[in-house]
Amino acid sequence: VTSESDFYDMVESLAKEELIVFDVETTGTDVYNDKIVGHVLSATSVDTHYYIPTDHDDVSMTQLDRVFVAEELRSIYEDKTIKKIAHNAKFDVQMLKNDLGIELGGLYWDTMEAMQLLNENEPTYALKPLATKYLRDNSYTYGELFGQVGFNEIDLETALAYAAKDGDLTYRLYKFQRHHLAKHGNILDYFLNVEMPLMSIVSDIELRGYDIDTNHAKRYADELRKQASKAHDNVVKHLGDINLNSPAQLKDAIEAHIGRSIKDTNAKNTLKPLAKEFPVISDLLEYREITKLLSTYYDALPQLINPKTGRIHTRLNQNGAKTGRFSSGGGGSFNIQNQSGDARKMFIAPPGHYIVNADFAAQEVRIIASLSQEEVLLDAFARGVDAYATLASRFFGKPYEECYKLPDGSDTPERSQMKVVLLSSMYGATKFGLSRTLGISVDEAEEFRQTFFNTYKKIGAFIDKAQAFAKRNGYVWIGDKARKRRLPDARKRPKRIPYGKYWDEAYKADRKHNSSINRAMRQAPNAMVQGLAAIQTKVTMIELDKLVKARGWQWFAPIHDEIVLYTGDDLSAEDIAEIDRIMTQSYLLDGVDNASDIEIQRRWGESITAEEYLNGTPVPGL
Repeated sequence: VTSESDFYDMVESLAKEELIVFDVETTGTDVYNDKIVGHVLSATSVDTHYYIPTDHDDVSMTQLDRVFVAEELRSIYEDKTIKKIAHNAKFDVQMLKNDLGIELGGLYWDTMEAMQLLNENEPTYALKPLATKYLRDNSYTYGELFGQVGFNEIDLETALAYAAKDGDLTYRLYKFQRHHLAKHGNILDYFLNVEMPLMSIVSDIELRGYDIDTNHAKRYADELRKQASKAHDNVVKHLGDINLNSPAQLKDAIEAHIGRSIKDTNAKNTLKPLAKEFPVISDLLEYREITKLLSTYYDALPQLINPKTGRIHTRLNQNGAKTGRFSSGGGGSFNIQNQSGDARKMFIAPPGHYIVNADFAAQEVRIIASLSQEEVLLDAFARGVDAYATLASRFFGKPYEECYKLPDGSDTPERSQMKVVLLSSMYGATKFGLSRTLGISVDEAEEFRQTFFNTYKKIGAFIDKAQAFAKRNGYVWIGDKARKRRLPDARKRPKRIPYGKYWDEAYKADRKHNSSINRAMRQAPNAMVQGLAAIQTKVTMIELDKLVKARGWQWFAPIHDEIVLYTGDDLSAEDIAEIDRIMTQSYLLDGVDNASDIEIQRRWGESITAEEYLNGTPVPGL
């Protein structure tokens, strides 16, 4: 489309559509600095695909003015009654907003996100490989066709062919996905009512970004460097002048110091157990922790401040894990969900705002109680007492108070053991992993597990049932048949390895085969718990978004079992009560009430509880 008359004919045609495909072609993939060079729009009812170039280098044809095109298309893009389909829609939505000030309305279907509901085990979610695989339409990726050049460098005839095919493939993939999603439980309804509305929230989180206290970062980084230097000097004084970042040098030096051989220099499995016996190992672990804090957070994050926004930005993947949990990071951004307690203190609320953390209290344990219907857990939550201490009290035959907390407020050994055995068993830890975590022999760990499941039979029964379902069907359901976790390896028949031959090289392939089966079986109950936690979080976010918009607040991010917001610093008791109501009532569990803990802060991590806030305790200053 290169003339105004053709353009107006196209707009008239699109305005009559109930469903259109859209895509923007750009100079690159940076939503803050790249610009749109053309628009792809498909009138699906008449199977007509348009490309409107505005900023191509090719001068063989006239191109319409980019501002004219944007303003004339605004009514189509922002019309909420016209349903929009796209592949990787978040990118296009953000480009339209940042480059042209267009707020897309009516986003209906994202074929990239839908594919993650249809098969979370796909090796790639790029449009062309999916079209080749599922539509039987051999399609080449942008990189295969054009390399690293911006779309503005593509000649217009080729650009039209590529862009029009994108629109066509996206619509055909949408029809394929809709047909198949409708055949499986309630996945289609879940996708349309949860995953798609969530996309605008995720986009807002990314675009808003985070305010960083660079002065605090510099001061604390200087202090950390001093601590690292001191720890480094303590280590080399005992181990010799070696490179502490060289595993080979470190292993030799540690073995010479302790007088015995070690398997490796892994912190969790090797060094932490040694630290109790050898103070130099504690210094080494401290050095590693500090240098990681510096390189990953305090030195790295200030370098990511976007010069246009003055903030740092994350990339948030709403189906980053195969169970549907969020992940973040990649593409020159950072992982907002992996900020340590110290690193969190760099993040601050803007003037006139608070950062409010709303935490699902014991989210996954409540879900385990709901799915297993284990009476001891149900009773603990009904009485408002600690679930792990209650399990420990019965398991060890000790009073609840002796199993809850030590005088300094830390966990008792009994509570810690219950937490480890419950969560590690639910999340697929083997007896070997449990042995390492508890610091006991493998045989003792296995006996501990068996005694635990004999004591709490319904928890064991839930795990057995989940694994039997996966073995029979190759998947497990998550939630009310809202999504599947496909575990095809669970259906394989195990290979028989003769006694005494397990580690024989001739049976390496059989070992790998059996290991894949065991891994799938361990993942089955884990997926049901983690997946339901993800659904609960997402449904709650959609409900919270109504409050965020009504109050003029902003989104911070979902952080595992927390949902974090920017609120006004005039936060009222009614606001806090409404946040708590939404957290606890948006997604109900079977037989277990939800609970929420709310914290308020100006600097992330330096918080007071909602109760303290309501009792007049001032929120700490910056």
